[in-house]
Amino acid sequence: MRNFLANRQAQREGTETSNSIHISRRLYVLGALITLVGIPFRQPLFIISGLLMLLAVTITAVWSHYCLQDLRYRRQLSEQRILFGETVTLSISVENAKLLPLPWLETEDTIARDLEFEGQELRHTLVSNQMVLECLFSPRWYERVTRQYVMRGAARGVHVLGPTRLRSGDIFGFTMRETVLSNHQYLLVYPLTVPITRFGLPARHPFGDRRAPRRLLEDPSQVIGVRNYVYGDSLRRVNWKATARTQKMQSKVYDATTTYTLVIFLNTTTRFDSHYGIHPELYELAVCSAASIADWAIDEGYAVGLHANSIMFRPDETIEADGQGVAIQDAMQAQLQRRRVHVPVSRHVQQREQIMEVLARVQPYFGTSIEDLIQTERPHLPNGATIVLITSNLSEVLVDTLAQLRQHGHTVAILFIGDSPVPVRLAGITVYHIGGEETWKNLVAAARPQTGHTPNADQSEKGLALS
Repeated sequence: MRNFLANRQAQREGTETSNSIHISRRLYVLGALITLVGIPFRQPLFIISGLLMLLAVTITAVWSHYCLQDLRYRRQLSEQRILFGETVTLSISVENAKLLPLPWLETEDTIARDLEFEGQELRHTLVSNQMVLECLFSPRWYERVTRQYVMRGAARGVHVLGPTRLRSGDIFGFTMRETVLSNHQYLLVYPLTVPITRFGLPARHPFGDRRAPRRLLEDPSQVIGVRNYVYGDSLRRVNWKATARTQKMQSKVYDATTTYTLVIFLNTTTRFDSHYGIHPELYELAVCSAASIADWAIDEGYAVGLHANSIMFRPDETIEADGQGVAIQDAMQAQLQRRRVHVPVSRHVQQREQIMEVLARVQPYFGTSIEDLIQTERPHLPNGATIVLITSNLSEVLVDTLAQLRQHGHTVAILFIGDSPVPVRLAGITVYHIGGEETWKNLVAAARPQTGHTPNADQSEKGLALS
């Protein structure tokens, strides 16, 4: 991603810039008056002072006009997606592609607060979830300066970088020009995944014995024998070598495989907190539990699906609609539908990545109750699927909904999130108490590497500027 500032005006100039232009004009007039007064009175001091003032003002005007022209700024991430607790390298490059050197150039990048920098202090802002990374450069003519920083993904989610504010001016500090670049970038941090034994679940069959939710399927890649041809067999099934040897039509016998399914329902409605509105630790622990269960199930060969009464965070998605009123409402409804957390059951090789990305983007949104969500999805659940509900509260309506799932032949298990144990006992339903705020803090502390910070690196290249 490159943002070229050449041959364009600044998107936004500060108040100080416009004031400095008026000051420089007055200094032109003052310098000219001092010079003109010194000539008839033959005062060399006045003449030299006036000329020096005119020279200084001219240099100031030239720097103020050209300081942000042919200036190229680039911000780059070494990775766009990382695991929880992993590091990513942020490279900031400034290239001065002109003959005029810059005595100073200040850059301010808005960074998400949840991204931790190693060996670098960030400035706090009035916005609670944003920090500012300040850098000061002094690029010479046709010089490119690159600085690298190490960031750690300390929180799940989609973290926004940008916009960038650039400031520069003359060597005397009389003038300053400023521009803002709308160069947003997004870093996706996957949720924390841990072994299910960390939640107190048994390593084998935590949700009961496996049941065959679907009929036995034949795997064409696993041939275990031959049999006599039966009317209706496909020609692809015929074993022609065995047919030629026995002089009778022979069909292949395939090995049978069983498909096991596990569907996760994530209840994002957590216990309310007087300060945050929601309890962030319990919310993140619930997402971590869903990610860990999905990761375990995929490794065990399950076909896994995911549903949540929430929406996904997509900051790069905008609403496009012609006209107003009904058209905009339809566009918003369509966008909400696309953001709905709904991952169909699948054993595809990319199912793990899809579930992790969805869980990384999930955010608190209480538009639908978990009971309504289960009732809506119940007709579409595979027969005999194992249902895992992750929740921090249990209502009578929810208990009745889970009982209906059992009556339809599903195995139901509950992962209860909270500092207190499960308030009720449910017959025929396996219930695990995952833990509460302290459990989440211990998981995060264990995920943090005990390593020192990496110093920043400055790299300068002098030569012809690259476009």
